[in-house]
Amino acid sequence: MRRALIVVLLALAAPAPAAATIPFTAQPATPRYGANVSLEGTAAPGGSVQLFYNGTATGVFANADAATGEFAFKLPATQPGAYHVETGSDVSDPVDLVLRPILTRRMAGLRYPGNRLVLKGRLQPASAGSLTLKVGKRDWHVHVKQGGRYTAVLPTDRLGRHRARLAIGAHTGYKGFTARKRYRVHSPNLSTGSRGRAVLALERRLSALRHVLRGGSNRYYAADTYEAVLAFQKVHGLSRTGRVSRDVWRLLGRAHIPKPRVAKGNHVEIFKTRQVMYEVRKGKVVHIVHVSTGATGNTPVGKFHVYGKVPGLNSHGMYYSLFFTGAFAIHGYASVPPYPASHGCVRTPMWFALGFYNRWAVDTAVYIFA
Repeated sequence: MRRALIVVLLALAAPAPAAATIPFTAQPATPRYGANVSLEGTAAPGGSVQLFYNGTATGVFANADAATGEFAFKLPATQPGAYHVETGSDVSDPVDLVLRPILTRRMAGLRYPGNRLVLKGRLQPASAGSLTLKVGKRDWHVHVKQGGRYTAVLPTDRLGRHRARLAIGAHTGYKGFTARKRYRVHSPNLSTGSRGRAVLALERRLSALRHVLRGGSNRYYAADTYEAVLAFQKVHGLSRTGRVSRDVWRLLGRAHIPKPRVAKGNHVEIFKTRQVMYEVRKGKVVHIVHVSTGATGNTPVGKFHVYGKVPGLNSHGMYYSLFFTGAFAIHGYASVPPYPASHGCVRTPMWFALGFYNRWAVDTAVYIFA
C-alpha cells in the first residue's frame, strides 16, 4: 500500500506535457511542389523559435518579433510531413503539410483515326502518386518513369470530340487532382491530289495495316495512295472508290491487320472475290496490294508454285512476271482496275511489280481462293 501511494505521489509531482500554446499555420495551406511556403505563427516577443520536422529538431531557428511575437520560416515546399515549433517554454500543434505535385502535359501526334496521339510530360516529384488516363468510360494506367517523365497514349479509334482526363492517385503527403485535355479525331474527305497532314495520317495508318505504298508516307495522295485505299476498301467490303470518306476513316480507326487464310509459312495468297493479294511471311500478312484477275473468272483456284520468272516488260505488256501455272502469271500491268479485267493473269500495279518479283523465288507457294 505504501509503495502504491509513493507511485501516485510521484505521478502527481511529474510535470504535465506542455500544452500547445503557439498558433502555427502554413501559407499557402497546400503549396505547389517546389514553391515557397511560409510556416508562421506568434510566440513570446523576442524569443527564439525552433522548427521541428516529423518530431525531429531541424536545427533551424527564427526570432519572434520583439513587439508582436510574430515569426516565420520560409522554405521551398519539397518535403511533406508534420512540422511544429517550440520555444523554451511553449510548443505548437503540428501542421501536416500536404503538397500539390506539378503535372506538365502537352499533346503530340496526328489527330486522325488509328494514328499515334499522346499526352506527354512530367510529374514532379515522381513519387507523388500514380497516373491514370481516362477517356469516356475507358481508363488506362500510365507508367511514370524515373525522373517523372510519362507518355500517355490517347485512343484515336473513334471519330469526333473527346475529353481526356489524367488523374493523379496521390501518395501520402501529396494532393491528388485531375488534369483535363480536349481533343478531336478528324475525318476529312480525301482523294487523289490531296496533300498535307491528313494524307500523312492516312498513309501511316495504311502502312501500319500492311498496305503497300510506293512513296511511303509522303503527304501526297498519288496513285499509290489511291491503290492502297482501294485495297483497304476491298479487304473490308467497302465500295471501291479509292477515295476516303468519313466511313473509311471510321473503319481505319478500328481495323486490324487481316489474318491469312493459310496461317503458316511463307507464301502468296490471292482472293478473287476481294481482288487483293497478300504476301505472307511466317504465317503473318506483311504486304497487301490490290490486283485484278481474269475478267471471265478464268483465273484458276487452288495451290500452285512459281515455276518461272521473266524480268522486264514483254510484248504483252506483262512487267516482271512470275508464272505459277501454264500461261498464268502474277505481273505488273499498266491498267489495274478495281474489278476483274485481265485475260486470266493476276495484274498488280507497275510500281509494285519489281519489288514483288525480287522478293519471291521460284517454287514459292501461291494460293488462289475464289
